[in-house]
Amino acid sequence: MSDFISHLIEWLNLNPALAGFATFLISAAESIAIVGTIVPGSVMMTAIGALVGAGVIPFWPTLCWATLGAIVGDGISYWLGYYFKDRIYQLWPFKQYPQILQSGEVFFRKHGSISVFIGRFVGPVRALVPLIGGMFGMRPFLFIIANVSSAIVWAPAYMLPGFLLGAASLELPSELAGHLILTFLLWLLFIFLCLWLLRKSLQMLHKKISQFVDWTWDSFDKSRYFHLLVNTFRHHDNKHPHGQLKMMFYLILVLVLFFYLALDVLFQGSASISINKMAFYLFRSLRSPNYDNAFLYISFLGDKYVLFPLFITLFAWFAWIGRFRIAAHVLALGGLIAISVSFFKKAVHSARPWGVLNNTTDGFSFPSGHAALSFTCYFGIALLLIQLFNIKRMRPLFLLTGTLVTAIALSRLYFGVHWLTDIIGSWLLGSAILMIIIMSYNRKSEKTIKPTGVILTLIVTFICSYSFQLYHSFDITKKNYTKLEWPVYTVSLNGWWMQTDEHLPLYRVNRLGLKTKIFNLQWVGNLSEIMQMLIKNGWKIPASYDWMSVLYRLSSVDSTEHLPMVLPLYLDQPPVLVLTKSEPNKPLLILRFWSSYIHIKDSKYPLWVGMVEIAPSTYSWLFRKKHFPEAALEPNWVFTVLPAQYELRVTSVKVKNHHHTKNIPMILIKPH
Repeated sequence: MSDFISHLIEWLNLNPALAGFATFLISAAESIAIVGTIVPGSVMMTAIGALVGAGVIPFWPTLCWATLGAIVGDGISYWLGYYFKDRIYQLWPFKQYPQILQSGEVFFRKHGSISVFIGRFVGPVRALVPLIGGMFGMRPFLFIIANVSSAIVWAPAYMLPGFLLGAASLELPSELAGHLILTFLLWLLFIFLCLWLLRKSLQMLHKKISQFVDWTWDSFDKSRYFHLLVNTFRHHDNKHPHGQLKMMFYLILVLVLFFYLALDVLFQGSASISINKMAFYLFRSLRSPNYDNAFLYISFLGDKYVLFPLFITLFAWFAWIGRFRIAAHVLALGGLIAISVSFFKKAVHSARPWGVLNNTTDGFSFPSGHAALSFTCYFGIALLLIQLFNIKRMRPLFLLTGTLVTAIALSRLYFGVHWLTDIIGSWLLGSAILMIIIMSYNRKSEKTIKPTGVILTLIVTFICSYSFQLYHSFDITKKNYTKLEWPVYTVSLNGWWMQTDEHLPLYRVNRLGLKTKIFNLQWVGNLSEIMQMLIKNGWKIPASYDWMSVLYRLSSVDSTEHLPMVLPLYLDQPPVLVLTKSEPNKPLLILRFWSSYIHIKDSKYPLWVGMVEIAPSTYSWLFRKKHFPEAALEPNWVFTVLPAQYELRVTSVKVKNHHHTKNIPMILIKPH
């Protein structure tokens, strides 16, 4: 097999013009029933990706040919199943080996129509699922959607490992390329194991809860005291009588968590909760004018003036066609979420975060109206679509809905108009209200409804309300969400020089709002003059960040010769000046200066705060590391010769670290 792959790569090197056609044939053969189990398509696609990464064959044409081949291959398998139907069992090799089809049939019955999308990424059944779908009479329109969408994802995913290997081989030494690939694979394996353990743990917990609920239901059903309670919550379908009690269990759990969180916010205050401060600083550090418009479009998806019209028009539609019970539940869902959000906002009385121009237009902070309303509305619509279309595999729809709801919540955190506990509380409140409505609705069965009218009502209403709200409120909301700068404090020159002012010493605050290190170099002066003086003393302007330095940092090969991957921030601002100094057999020194947000009232020059430190050796724990002993900051780190026009003072600051006190050296510089 390895000889065949090597011959293929050699042939493609000699005939790059035919690479697209070869990619099409390999991709199509990989997806055709029976043929796909013989052709080593995965290995060959990785090899083609390596040639793309090495620049031997073009990227976009090759990717298009691979995608087209996958679509055609699955299409051939589907047509064979659709045309021959049950006669497939009489054809070779299925007649001699009927177990070949069994795995595909089990997979298709388990996942339904979505199995065509999922199956493309599952090796043993990849080429069989389209064949089974055709045999079982899957609608062509649904197959085409699943086929095309999965092929668009599959082609780049299978070519990516080879592409990275090919690209790395052009630029990197073999040692670095090997370390990088091994690091990537080990991290991928670690993440996969963590997700697998989490899934198994949740499944085990759910199983135990189900067993407890089943036992409780049977006990209550036999009891003359609780029999009425059982009948009150009984599901209309006798096959699922216990589901209502299970939902009641989760409802009680969610309500307990919500009230615990609400009381914590009420008595402690949102701004005093550590996780809130960390999330506030993190999202403030990530905010950029380039992304504001995109997040504002997302935020409007959860606006009450966009979503409440959906509840109203759905209520009117169901009432107009005579489905008053469904209409009442739709109205109850919208009404309960509106009333409960308004009540708890006033009851908890939580102030909104600081940091935007106008954040008081919607009252108090806890819970978030956007997050709560979007949670109940979009998940309620998802449940409605599941019933209308009789969807068996609900996970993909819930995954899509959850992604939308999460994006809306993140937009509120991104703009800094809500605390993290506001979002968590909103989701708990929304899920509780949704469970109450579901439990009430499931007590009686409902006749099926033609979905056309409901879908059109939702689409038309959403487009109109969303468009109107964008036109009416986008500009004013963007202005209200303008990011405010951090406040500036004024100190005297002597108070700074002696480090006796109440705002001193100054710590660098990281992306999570935590104090990390004291600024060990503070300089009052003109920044351009400071830079020129430092360059004369051996400091250099480093090369800009590029992907090569990132790869070196990841792989730990000579990593101390490169700057760290993550640029440190101070109050969500990058450094205004970065310099490095490198000497033989010595570690790389990094000097960074930031604006201090401190105004020296006795000086015409601003105060720049900075840090001089040794570049960390590596971010990797898999390979060898370079260790240099910690050394205290000294003036000769910064200067070879101190400029005559400046005065320098070396001092130290006592810092408490756990149970120990440590003296941190500090250099202060000011004009004479």
